[in-house]
Amino acid sequence: MSNNITRKKNADRKCLAIFTLSALFFVSAHTATAQEKKAVIKVSNEKASITDGENFSIDWKLDLKSNPDTYYVNVPHKKSTVRFNTDQDQLTFHTQPGETYTFTVLLKEKDSCMIRIVSALPPDLPATEVPDASQTSFPFKMVGSKIFFQGLINKKEVTIEFDLGAGTSVVNRNASEKLDLEFSGHTIVSNTDGVNKERKSTGNRLNIGGITWSGVPLTEVGNMQPYEDLIIGNGFFRNHVIEIDYDKKKFIVHKKVPTKAAGYTKLPVFYEQNRPKFKADITHNGKNYSFWFLFDTGRDGSMLLGEDFTSKGSHWQELQPLTTINGRKIVRLDATIAGIRFEDIVTNAADPEKPRGRPSLFGNQILSHLNAILDNINGFIYLKPNSRTNEPYSNYQDYLKEMEKIKKN
Repeated sequence: MSNNITRKKNADRKCLAIFTLSALFFVSAHTATAQEKKAVIKVSNEKASITDGENFSIDWKLDLKSNPDTYYVNVPHKKSTVRFNTDQDQLTFHTQPGETYTFTVLLKEKDSCMIRIVSALPPDLPATEVPDASQTSFPFKMVGSKIFFQGLINKKEVTIEFDLGAGTSVVNRNASEKLDLEFSGHTIVSNTDGVNKERKSTGNRLNIGGITWSGVPLTEVGNMQPYEDLIIGNGFFRNHVIEIDYDKKKFIVHKKVPTKAAGYTKLPVFYEQNRPKFKADITHNGKNYSFWFLFDTGRDGSMLLGEDFTSKGSHWQELQPLTTINGRKIVRLDATIAGIRFEDIVTNAADPEKPRGRPSLFGNQILSHLNAILDNINGFIYLKPNSRTNEPYSNYQDYLKEMEKIKKN
């Protein structure tokens, strides 16, 4: 499950407009350094864009109420080139880890807003205490294709789903009372229950294995299964390298990339709300597509084609449906991830004219076929086929059987 908390006080908030920090400030298009505090860039409307490195780009809406407003570099532990574009001007920042870059946006020659580019992780992530050992491991179990840990929240036992597709940490509404959580505020949540105002608890303490997190925020939601108490995501591990070993049912937190990664296929990732996205290829109706997909271990399904894919070019028109359900096309395709081919996947594609904000993704019916090492420090994922190669996923033969049942009924 993925939960999108709106207007967070960080890059996910989309608080400014997608600015493309580009070119050299004061040389043809300006170059800014950590010491240059007086840079000014003009814009005639509230829209702009940010590109960060080779792969990450977002829309950003200028918000004069947030002054200054902050963009956090997507992979802050290493150098990047961050480009900020408006309809009138552009800036480029060659960022260094730990540095801050400040400039002013002048809207319609009269209103101004200070913007900061920070090459560090957002301060609202939980603080982590990890043993000094080079790695810390603990077991996990699987329900369907989902991953679950056992842990403690404020010294009370909980069952925790690990969801790389989760943008925030949440607690099951049915578990809140037994956990004696204190709620001090509310936030807006968009999930499978719709868009709702939900209670938020802060300052919690979480333990899994030998690792402790403090200052853990939990948003209460009502769309979780009875056996799920909490859901946590990659925001708990942004300072670390994590490994999911489905063969041994072990989750391992590393201080650096293990040597075994040399035998895996290495792919770049970027992050949306700390959620990793990676590039994969799909083939449909004889046509090949390459696209960035969410690595969503919390989805107990094969995949999804969201509006981010179907709105591109003529993608929606090119998708030939097996059938259409509630405006969503049910399509048959092949996918290739890290050189591994998954054939005859049946999935659904979202109508771009009826956007619901769902990104394109691969779920854990597919992803659990691959052992994974996610290097959050340098922005890479390493993948290798595992012993679950023959585990089923939603495919064309299953679709035909289901259609036959429907016809008989």
